[in-house]
Amino acid sequence: MAPVYRLNRVQMMKLVSYNIRFGLGLDQKIDLGRIADTVNDADIIALQEVERYWKHSGMTDQPEIISSHLRQYYWLYFPAFDVDASEAQSDGSILNRRRQFGPMVLSRWPIRMARYIMLPKLGATDCLSMDTGAIECVVDTPSGPLLVYSLHLTQVSCRERLMQLDRLLEFYRNTRVNGGSWTGGGSGVTDPVEIKHVAELNWSNDEPIPVIPKEAVVMGDFNMIPESEEYNRMVGTPDRCSRRVGHVDGFVDSWTVAREHSDDRISWFPDPPERAPGYPICLDYCFISPYLSQKVERVWIDQDAIGSDHKPYWVDLDF
Repeated sequence: MAPVYRLNRVQMMKLVSYNIRFGLGLDQKIDLGRIADTVNDADIIALQEVERYWKHSGMTDQPEIISSHLRQYYWLYFPAFDVDASEAQSDGSILNRRRQFGPMVLSRWPIRMARYIMLPKLGATDCLSMDTGAIECVVDTPSGPLLVYSLHLTQVSCRERLMQLDRLLEFYRNTRVNGGSWTGGGSGVTDPVEIKHVAELNWSNDEPIPVIPKEAVVMGDFNMIPESEEYNRMVGTPDRCSRRVGHVDGFVDSWTVAREHSDDRISWFPDPPERAPGYPICLDYCFISPYLSQKVERVWIDQDAIGSDHKPYWVDLDF
């Protein structure tokens, strides 16, 4: 049965963004069950740094492990970083595996469609630079469809992050123009044989055309600090009246519009402590479309979580 999009308001929707650092906690133990326990009160979960088949995480399939702890969620994963991890067996067969790394989305409600965004990367000569990306998906919430992004920007340079944000914003601004994963309902021809042929193939799978909503949330590890050049690229530079304009094709920082937020805006702790810059900073955010700016009830960072060097960023949204 096709989903019915309703405009009823749910009492509260909980969102959380969490860079899990492949489950490596501040106690130097890898524990994906602990990660799942930390986020299992959320309705929509955006994770970053989820891996498959890395030596430092025991050659495990982390999306499958995480989803096994959160069986009540729909989920998808985008391995923006993807290289070979296969092995030749003694009988000559190949154990095909890919060493992967990227963002993940989990939702209590169906994820109607998804698209994957490779973010631009500049080759580096003096530091590790990895492919990163973003997930765009439409979640079929009880209040109607919601456009959700989970992303991870590079840690390498401001120049590269600005390029990545430009790609993200271009993609977002074209989403409604492009439409859903498929658009249109006919064959586009008048030949009755062709019309019958297309109808029999049933490319829509008896499902409605995906709706692209105007409401959107972008969550993730942006590897930037508040008021940086990259931050301004997301929310706009203050004008001469020291205010940022909420343009309909842009985003608003959920922290600045929330009716309530915690005092401590710190989401990353250097681990080991001597890691640059040597003190905690804010790297994780949830940006929302201006349509939602009056619906952010509460924002907070779970400072008690120890499952990663990042802390979960939570949002209560009256959607």
